[in-house]
Amino acid sequence: MTPDRLAFDLQRTLNELEHERERTQKLLGELEHQNRELDRLRGTVHRESNSRLLAEEALDETRDRLQLAVDAAGLALWDWQLPATQVFLTARWGELLGDIAADGYWEVPDLRARLHPDDLEALRTLVLALLEGRSQRGVVQHRVRTADGWLWVETHAMVAEHDPKGNPLRLMGTLADISERKRIEHDRVRAQEMAEQASRAKSEFLANISHEVRTPLNAIMGLTRMLTDSPLNTEQTEWLALMDSSAHTLLGLLNDILDLSRIEAGKLDIENLRFDLHQTLEQVTAVYAELARAKSLSVRFDLSSALPQWVMGDSERLRQVMSNLLSNAVKFTPEGGLIEVRATALAPAGDTQQRLQVQVRDNGVGIAQHLQATIFDAFTQADASTARSHGGSGLGLAICAHLARLMGGDIALQSAAGAGSIFTVTLPLREIPTLERSPQSAPAELLELAQAGPRYVGLVVLLAEDHPVNELMMRQLLLRLGCTVRVARGGVHAVAQWEQGGIDMVLMDVQMPGMSGLQATQEIRDIEARRKMPRTPIVAVTANAMPGDREACLAAGMDGYTAKPVSPQALIEEMDRVLKVNEPVDAPRIPATESVQTEVPVGSARAAAHLEALDVEKLLRRLDGDEETLSQLAQAMRADLASRQHDLQRALAERDTAAAVAHAHGLKGSLGSMTAERGARLAKGLELAARAGDWHLFARALPLLQAEARQIDLALAELLHARGRDLFDTRL
Repeated sequence: MTPDRLAFDLQRTLNELEHERERTQKLLGELEHQNRELDRLRGTVHRESNSRLLAEEALDETRDRLQLAVDAAGLALWDWQLPATQVFLTARWGELLGDIAADGYWEVPDLRARLHPDDLEALRTLVLALLEGRSQRGVVQHRVRTADGWLWVETHAMVAEHDPKGNPLRLMGTLADISERKRIEHDRVRAQEMAEQASRAKSEFLANISHEVRTPLNAIMGLTRMLTDSPLNTEQTEWLALMDSSAHTLLGLLNDILDLSRIEAGKLDIENLRFDLHQTLEQVTAVYAELARAKSLSVRFDLSSALPQWVMGDSERLRQVMSNLLSNAVKFTPEGGLIEVRATALAPAGDTQQRLQVQVRDNGVGIAQHLQATIFDAFTQADASTARSHGGSGLGLAICAHLARLMGGDIALQSAAGAGSIFTVTLPLREIPTLERSPQSAPAELLELAQAGPRYVGLVVLLAEDHPVNELMMRQLLLRLGCTVRVARGGVHAVAQWEQGGIDMVLMDVQMPGMSGLQATQEIRDIEARRKMPRTPIVAVTANAMPGDREACLAAGMDGYTAKPVSPQALIEEMDRVLKVNEPVDAPRIPATESVQTEVPVGSARAAAHLEALDVEKLLRRLDGDEETLSQLAQAMRADLASRQHDLQRALAERDTAAAVAHAHGLKGSLGSMTAERGARLAKGLELAARAGDWHLFARALPLLQAEARQIDLALAELLHARGRDLFDTRL
């Protein structure tokens, strides 16, 4: 072998050794990496093992807590794997039944057999709701048969698992013994029944006593009055006066006892009717003012101008409260003293509504601080010596406190011995927004009817009223006004009568059987819209006088509203208003009825109504009698009125709030300056509606302003015409 060959083989061997060395190094590196990975995996397994052990320990602890809670609550757990016919129940179930206390499976038919027959349907309804997916959980109370009889239990159930289609696969829940709860409920019901029975017995006893006492008392009072009318000497007259006073005191005491009994029994009802608050307070104060004057006491009555006149509430109970307070004030105020009655409206504060506050203040004997805590308790007098001096049973203030609470308010006392007392009654104030005026006397109403009659002759009125007495009253009123009256008994009949034609106005009751007045009005408006018929004025005549009722009537499509009991002058005002709104006053209208031979232009009979739209004399005084300036203002106002109406109509169509507010505000100012007060108020209403973004209200109020604008324009035109005629006469 040559040296070159040996050198070549040696070099190749060296290369192979180097290659193997590199390969060995690489394998050693991979081995080291695998060892590190193995160590990491060993660490991970160790940590996971520890975590699993910790989780299992936590789960065991949670399970133990849950079991302790279930045991403490005395609950039996149940588990129903559908569609199996067996239900798993814990040992508590066996304890409840008086059987072996052990976990186990129960057949569904066996469980059903233990249910009380009267409770089967309730439990079946719950299970069906869960199985059909109509409910995910529920609860039912029922009875189960035990070794000792029937046991009341409460079962809670829920759907625990669903299949992929959402159908229930598993129902779970709890079951608890509620026999003690049922016993308490039964005892409570029994106690309530016994209390009601005792209350009825007491009420019957008091009613009998009332009857037995009132009969001889009535005879005593009647004989006293008869004796008073007979010839008597001075001493006998004084004795009879004392007898009469004592009899009235006894009657008042009897009434107070009966009232207190009814209050305690929950049998005293509080009415919610419309009444004149001003008149009620004035009348009750006036009665005791006479008694006070006889005792040389001064009475001061202060009625706030902010107090609304017509409100909803119980006027008689308010009178009763005020009578008790004023009676005490007169009784406990010495001669020469002062009694003050103040009534005001408290503004709403936070979530509270507007309230009525009435104070009765006196400078009498007063009440000591330590006696005030019991002053509103029944049969309690602040001071026995005072009671002996002035009399009284101690019921009046207790009744006042009860009545104030029943009416949704309260009563408070401020007093000190020898410094007089202030009793403050605070009640909810529910004002009635209405167009009605105060009732007039009968002669005044007859005079107004006689004056109004000629302008309604020939007017055909459909009266929709289901109450025969109300129908008779309204029909007589309309006949006296010269109207021709058609009567509809109910909403369906009213629509049918109206469809026959010839109706100038509808007076619609709201609460009628079948179709209500609101529904009938909507039906009439729908027919008018479909057939493109002229609008028939409809006025609501209803006993619904709560806030919001008028708005509901107008929203249904009615044009006017007046509340029952119907005031003739209020009805006349509303009829005038809606007829003026719904037809031009300068266009004579022929009555629709054919039964009247003489045609009466009702519209022209009211043509002078536009003269009330402006107070020309007042305006002329503002201008210092400058008739030239008056004419210029009239011309400018007519042009501005026409322009503003067009702008307001366009603002409504485009829902342009800024334009609507600007034009309504401008019109309000110009109309006020021209003494067109009604028009200014209507413009103000439009401005407020626009500012509030209430376009529905804006759309209903704009026609009212337009109708009033026609009256103002007619008045301005007549003013200009008269001015021109005067100038013409002057030049001649």
